[in-house]
Amino acid sequence: MALTAIGVLGVVGLAVDIGRVFVAKNETQVYSDAAASAAALVLDGTSTGIGLAGSAVAASTNKWNFGTTSVSSPAVTFAKAPAGPWVANPNPATGYSYVKVTASVPVRLYFLPLVTGQSTFTASATAVAGQVPVSSLLRGLSPYTAVSTNTTGPAFGFVVGNSYTIHWPTFNGNRSGCGPGNPLRCFNSAPCSGDPNASLMAVVSNWGSQYHGYWGSNSNAVIAAAVLDLIQLAPVSVGENLDPLLTPGNKQSEAGVLDQRVSQDTNTTDQTPGSYLASATHNGRRLLPVIIANPVDPTHTNAIGFGQFLLYSNGSPSDYYKVNGNGNSPYCAIYVGPLNIGSLGPGAGGSTGASSVRLVE
Repeated sequence: MALTAIGVLGVVGLAVDIGRVFVAKNETQVYSDAAASAAALVLDGTSTGIGLAGSAVAASTNKWNFGTTSVSSPAVTFAKAPAGPWVANPNPATGYSYVKVTASVPVRLYFLPLVTGQSTFTASATAVAGQVPVSSLLRGLSPYTAVSTNTTGPAFGFVVGNSYTIHWPTFNGNRSGCGPGNPLRCFNSAPCSGDPNASLMAVVSNWGSQYHGYWGSNSNAVIAAAVLDLIQLAPVSVGENLDPLLTPGNKQSEAGVLDQRVSQDTNTTDQTPGSYLASATHNGRRLLPVIIANPVDPTHTNAIGFGQFLLYSNGSPSDYYKVNGNGNSPYCAIYVGPLNIGSLGPGAGGSTGASSVRLVE
């Protein structure tokens, strides 16, 4: 019985140590998964984003040893694809949209040393998260479009910091000189400053007075919900013909609704993407996810991708769009970058201009 008791105690001891190792392994995996996801969410294709990703890993609150001990010195690396290659500090950081987090913790052993002579076991876990491009959005889009004839993502020819039309001014085909060769003469008010001539020509040739770039509903209540709460009115996929979704009318009553959304932000002062995103006070309400559209002919407006734009503000409460808008005016917004779903900033980019953070390993 004494010999049997020693054997039983040995088996129980081994089970205790092995159990602790499995628990630590699971805790470390949870830490790595959460840290990698948080880091991937802030990547924006710049060295600033790389720094923010490292800070997000360091700020992870998940612990091990039954939630009592912090994970120290996790390894953080970055890549442009899920399979790597992995770099600790990429510079330039353009295109780096995946994060690998590897965490290791020392598990103290109590009974196994009697058998193996090893007093600790290193439990390790690795997680890879990234901004995976998405080509269809079922929710979260605003009811506007930004026009580009450049079909190459992720930016589709847009320049961060430039002002673009998301809702076009009133078309007037009777103005002297109006035509595809001189598209500026076809609007009662000038479109926004960043719109290239190719976009103006596409709007003049294929939209004319019929469309202003708004898609969705003619109901004021539905428009308000679409702007304020991003109650997306239809699924939208890259390559889809948006013509059935576009609605006529200048929708100038939206100006006050846009101002209402702007005023809900905790940053109503910064007017550039860099200063707005660097502010610790912004909550993202001034950021608007928009379809990038290419009017290719009078019956086909192709969705070529997605982008994120910053709404203008003139203080708190803001009435910028109401003051600067009338029946002839455009709605302008500042291009911020690719859409990173769930983030308070732009993404690192992808072929569709939109991505969603997911664990891939």
